[in-house]
Amino acid sequence: GQFTLTMTGRGFESRITTDNDMLFGDSSCVSCGACAQTCPTSAISDVFQSKSVEADKTVRTTCSYCGVGCNLEVAVKNDEVLSIRAPQDAVNAGHTCLKGRYAFKFYNHEDRLTSPLIRKNGELVPCSWDEALDFIKDKFESIKAEHGPDAIAGISSARCTNEENYMFQKMIRQLVGTNNIDCCARVCHSPTAWGMQQSFGTGAGTNSAYDIPLADLMIVIGANPTAAHPVTGAKIKQQAMAGATLIVIDPVRTELARMADYHLQLKPGTNVAVLNMMQYFIVEAGLVDHEFIKERCEGGEEVLEKIKGIDVDAMAEVSGLDKEKVKAVALAYATANNAMEFHGLGVTEHSQGSQTVMLISNLAMMTNNIGRPGVGVNPLRGQNNVQGAADMGCQPHHGPGYLWMD
Repeated sequence: GQFTLTMTGRGFESRITTDNDMLFGDSSCVSCGACAQTCPTSAISDVFQSKSVEADKTVRTTCSYCGVGCNLEVAVKNDEVLSIRAPQDAVNAGHTCLKGRYAFKFYNHEDRLTSPLIRKNGELVPCSWDEALDFIKDKFESIKAEHGPDAIAGISSARCTNEENYMFQKMIRQLVGTNNIDCCARVCHSPTAWGMQQSFGTGAGTNSAYDIPLADLMIVIGANPTAAHPVTGAKIKQQAMAGATLIVIDPVRTELARMADYHLQLKPGTNVAVLNMMQYFIVEAGLVDHEFIKERCEGGEEVLEKIKGIDVDAMAEVSGLDKEKVKAVALAYATANNAMEFHGLGVTEHSQGSQTVMLISNLAMMTNNIGRPGVGVNPLRGQNNVQGAADMGCQPHHGPGYLWMD
């Protein structure tokens, strides 16, 4: 979706340039490496790919950065990464970002730990795994005996696998005997998990990136996917350039906002006001799918009655937006055949994050934009396994499967 490489000149004078003869470093290139991977003549080459001929093996794996879940083909020699390519038969369809393709030197960096360390006389010294595990066990037992199990806490990671996260929370809860387990998912995306669980019965996104080409309207709320989730961001850009309507609700004029059909540049922290306005205008215009609500939803008609009492003038003042522009966005969303929603930390990292997610879910339900391809409510997770860490119960208020913990 960048179109960095272009043809300049005519006839014998024609040549390939970047952004019409702009210096490469100043161009729109995002250093994703896609041009080097796809170039049929090797006129554009990748210095790392040239080393891949020396590889002992190629390993298929999943990228460890953001939540897109890109597949990678990693060329390895003597346990050292030589290069990375993006396979075509995966969610990323041959594409990856700068970090996924080139930021791999840390795998074999000298600063990485190669053994456990125990602090002795003020210094961290290497030790065996047996010694480290015995040390942990002894400390757990002594602290628990002196201060009780709640004096111990465990911090898991959204970069760990499901299996690792599940075993870690189980160890803290069952062996140590405390509910003091946490991870970054609670800080960033637990409002999504809780809000969507209340709305749909599950805390996960309803659709996948494979559905983006099926959407004829996309709405991005509080997210900057071209920067934070570049592969998904590229898919959204491509679909918008193919003719789909793009709506961005964000205080920041992001890259997607600059190309959007509608940009609602609301005041920070006023998501709830804007989404309530959208609900009001959809109800007022008679665009609610009452049949879907009757068959699939609980309490729908009661909610619709309450929406009729919303003071849109007050909401417009709170959000700093023109209510007519919000109305145009609401009607565009409600009349689209397939409307697909994406949201990020600009929704969840607020005190009203869960309420915002439930409002987004309500919009999808009242317009029948849920439960089929090309629609849905789709959180853009930050790290590569935020969803899994939450699913496995690495939060003090939720156990595995979002079992409520008193």
